[in-house]
Amino acid sequence: MAKANIKSSRKAPRRNASPPVAAQPPAPLKVLSRNEILEADPAILERLGRHIVIGYHNPQTVRALVEKKAIAGIFITDHNVRRRKVADVRAEIDALQQIRAGQDLPPLIIAADQEGGAVARLTPPLIRQPSLARVLRTLKSGESARDAVTAYARKQATELKRIGVNLNFAPVVDLKLDPKRRSDGETQLRHRALSSDPKVVSDAAGWYCDALAEEGVYCTIKHFPGLGRVKLDTHRRVGDIKAPLIELKGADWIPFRDLMGRPHVVTMLGHVRLREVDGETPASFSTRVIDGLIRTEWDHKGLLITDDFSMGAVTRAKEGIGTAAVKALNAGADIVLISFSDKHLNTVMTALIDAEKQGQFDAGVRAASLERLKRLPAAQAPPIAEPAASPDSIPANGTAAVP
Repeated sequence: MAKANIKSSRKAPRRNASPPVAAQPPAPLKVLSRNEILEADPAILERLGRHIVIGYHNPQTVRALVEKKAIAGIFITDHNVRRRKVADVRAEIDALQQIRAGQDLPPLIIAADQEGGAVARLTPPLIRQPSLARVLRTLKSGESARDAVTAYARKQATELKRIGVNLNFAPVVDLKLDPKRRSDGETQLRHRALSSDPKVVSDAAGWYCDALAEEGVYCTIKHFPGLGRVKLDTHRRVGDIKAPLIELKGADWIPFRDLMGRPHVVTMLGHVRLREVDGETPASFSTRVIDGLIRTEWDHKGLLITDDFSMGAVTRAKEGIGTAAVKALNAGADIVLISFSDKHLNTVMTALIDAEKQGQFDAGVRAASLERLKRLPAAQAPPIAEPAASPDSIPANGTAAVP
């Protein structure tokens, strides 16, 4: 008997579908040259420049940035004053301030890292003073700590004013806790921290800041959330704080909370991961720390400046120094400090300009920051028009002996 012609019940095999394409990270930005940055949209440069303070080697490069309103100030340190007279350095600074005076902008921030003792970047030509920690350690019997600290601070402020400084990166308010196996390299906190007692630190730092303010110089308390428990040198790599928040609130943060609300006090954000708040990102550009803890939970309305972004903790971070700067400003930091501008400023400005063009900056955060910046010892700035809204997009993407 012949077999019936029966169709197979099996379906024809389907062609293999193309494998899903993995999402590709955005291509790295091409870093703009300094000339390309200077030729960028002037309004963008001015908006971004309000938040940038740089260190420098060549005064002419700074002059070009000031002329374009691309920076808020300069950080002067040892190589800017070495083998020079005070009058010569002051004339250089005054020339920059003269440019600024014709721009309808506040005077430039002139920042220094003049703690005294081992950290005295402007000595010489400024006179040498001991560290504030040494002043407290060597008080004579019956001598008033307040009087000694106030006299010390007034003398320091007088010296700083001679050279044109209006913002000093001092005092250190990290507690002197000396954790075991500390390897903090350039930080050398054991020589700089004032005391392990939060009240002693708060009192001394408060007297110091008040005396500086009377002379027209703002102080900077540093390095929040504190380096007292940090074992590594953030000039080279990010540090960690693993202590419970309740412990930090009861000790390490007392000086910060006591002082950071004063109108003449700036707070410096350190390159330290606060593990219980953000285990991934250093406090200096952490949204959870800056916006979540400081700006929102504490309702802090004072000025925040980052520690130097030229330090290894930032330059070696997975985000990269440019993205870190965008994150810091969007989180609520007011000023990003870049000490090695010849090496790092172009990368930072490339990221900031791109973020500005993509509409990635929060207008409310920026407006609040500009209001805070008016509190610096400088004239009030005129308002800057915000750019037209643009659609959201994917964010773009050395070692420094500093503060």
